[in-house]
Amino acid sequence: MRALEGLLNALLGIVTALLSTVLGIVAAVLWLVGAVLCVTLILIPLGIPVMKLAGRLLTLARQLMHLP
Repeated sequence: MRALEGLLNALLGIVTALLSTVLGIVAAVLWLVGAVLCVTLILIPLGIPVMKLAGRLLTLARQLMHLP
C-alpha cells in the first residue's frame, strides 16, 4: 500500500510540475504580447491589464512549483 501511495505522490508531482511549466510558458508569451501592446502607445490601456494578468499567472506557476 505504501508503494502505491509513493507512486501516486510521484505521479502527482510530475503532473503538477508539467502543468506549472506549461502555465509559465503561457504567462511568458502573454507578458510578451502585453509588452508589445504597451510599446504601441495607443494600445497601452490594453497592454497594462494583459501584463498584470501574465504576472498573476507567473505567480500561480511559481506556487505550483513550490518555489519560495
